[in-house]
Amino acid sequence: MKNHLICIISDNNIEFIKKAIPEIQNVDDADLLIIDDGSDYDIIEEISDYKFVKCIMHEMPLGYGTCIDAAFTFAKDLGYKFLITLDPSTSGMIKDVPFIMDNLKYGYDIVSCSRLLENYDIDKLDRNLIEIYEVIADEINSTAELSITDPLSSNKGYNIESVKEFELTDSGHGVLLQIFIQGSYFGYSIIEIPSEAELPPGTELFEYENPLESFHAIIETEKYLYNKGTIN
Repeated sequence: MKNHLICIISDNNIEFIKKAIPEIQNVDDADLLIIDDGSDYDIIEEISDYKFVKCIMHEMPLGYGTCIDAAFTFAKDLGYKFLITLDPSTSGMIKDVPFIMDNLKYGYDIVSCSRLLENYDIDKLDRNLIEIYEVIADEINSTAELSITDPLSSNKGYNIESVKEFELTDSGHGVLLQIFIQGSYFGYSIIEIPSEAELPPGTELFEYENPLESFHAIIETEKYLYNKGTIN
């Protein structure tokens, strides 16, 4: 039984999935779970050469957040110690894995890889995009008493035994905001580290017509449900 479960999401991105599988296959002490979120192709047929891959299939698209919740459930039910979620959209995603593993083994409950922290090319990014991230991060940090720069980064690691109290309900990338607020509420140890992967920020914002408004609503709801002042 391996200790780590690495999860990537298949959502009509098979070219990235096929590139990611051989990279993840070479990671020691890790199994691979692919969650197919209602893609147009048959994921089982597409990855038939990789017999070691575990797979969950959604008949129709249910959203990123639903896939993440399914990954937590799978990891808990099958007894994995750690869950690592990765965005397969670039070949560089695997660079974050050893740093996530090291911090989980050190004792952190949640490890988040920031695409903005120590990013020396940040001045080349769309300033309007960066401002959206800054507003979201400020709200999260104020609510959860954290110092996060990139709460919407998909590359994260979790100690499964520690985070079993999560109640994740958002079907989109807002689930990542729920994770930070609930994680703070339940007293989980959270660290953000610079991402070594070459993952561009911004893609997760496209699923929302008004991302700031949507994320603000999620944060306000979580703030009401998980008021940090009522923990004790």
